[in-house]
Amino acid sequence: MAGLVTLVRQKFTGLPGKEVRRGGNVPATLHQGPGWPEPESKAVGYGGNYGKSFLFLVIIPVVVWGLYSAFWESRGYVAEARVTVRAAQEQRGNVSDATSLIGKLTGGARSTQQDSYIILNYVKSHAIIIDLGGESYLEKIFSNSAIDYFSRLETGEAIEDLVKYWSNRVSASVDTVSGILTIRVTAYQPEDALKVTQDVVQLSEKLVNTISLRNRKDALDRAVDEVEHAAQRLADAREKLLQFRNANVLIDPASRATSIGEMIGKLTLEKIEIENALTTLSTSLSSNSPSQRLQHNKLDTINQQLASLKNSLTSVQGTDTVATQIGAYERLKLDEQFSEKIYTISQSAYLHARQEFEKQQLYLITVVPPTLPESATYPKIGASTLLLFVTLLVLWAIGALVAASINDHMV
Repeated sequence: MAGLVTLVRQKFTGLPGKEVRRGGNVPATLHQGPGWPEPESKAVGYGGNYGKSFLFLVIIPVVVWGLYSAFWESRGYVAEARVTVRAAQEQRGNVSDATSLIGKLTGGARSTQQDSYIILNYVKSHAIIIDLGGESYLEKIFSNSAIDYFSRLETGEAIEDLVKYWSNRVSASVDTVSGILTIRVTAYQPEDALKVTQDVVQLSEKLVNTISLRNRKDALDRAVDEVEHAAQRLADAREKLLQFRNANVLIDPASRATSIGEMIGKLTLEKIEIENALTTLSTSLSSNSPSQRLQHNKLDTINQQLASLKNSLTSVQGTDTVATQIGAYERLKLDEQFSEKIYTISQSAYLHARQEFEKQQLYLITVVPPTLPESATYPKIGASTLLLFVTLLVLWAIGALVAASINDHMV
């Protein structure tokens, strides 16, 4: 900074007696031609102009700002609160795997840090202004005539201007490690700063409760839909099974197959007995004897019955065989069992969602509650005045160097 000021000073004053070597090694003072203004007089004119500009552009604004900050600017009081969002601990006692999976899909694995950022955006938005009470709420606190003109909120402002003013009075930040949200509110009375901070925390808690309730309600609605869908699917499966039984006039094709197998076994035993009798009688009686013909007729009848029973069990061309009926029946029965299992799972999920609906899942925990500020935080007279002085000095020096360079090129 000192070097910059020295450079500007040399540029503006144009120190007389500046020596330039010409010809040999003998130094000589640079002189202008006849009728030209003397360098010293031009330097004095430049120095006076830049001194006035330094006075009006740097010194006076800094003095005015310092006097304004010290004697006129309203004192700002800051109230601070620190909150965080925490999820309820899930009790995994007798919860089934299916119910646990559904719980995770319906919001059980939410990131509380994400909820903290939701609150941060809410605190900085126009929504919280409306929830606080809108224009009348802000005017009651920030439009007091005791507040200086530049810090006071003008009455009748549009919502965009209210949001801009609110953003300058409220700050919020989230610690990415702990997820703690820090809210700082600046007002011009300690009681107002405390009240606004408490209202912001209450509305933030209300927002968290609304988010939690909506998640639980959505989970319950989805569980109800799944139960209704599963119940309808089970009813359709049982209706198809009933139609199959009525069409085939039987309850269970497997029981029919069992009875047919038993009949085939009995007929086979009778067939064996008749064949044994024919073999025994063939040595003592002729084949045309009445008893032999009777036994042959019985054997033919049993063979026809066996063939009919076997065809009713299985047949390449038959469509109403017991084997075909068993295949169709097993498919319908499997569909019914699967639908019944899905219905049971959906009922368990519904009961779990119902229990979760009655419980609070997200909580806004106040880590550091807001307290009444005892001393003003703003304005920071020394720091702000020094910052303004340095900023104006740098800008003035840059502008002065540019102006001096232009004047040198115009000579």
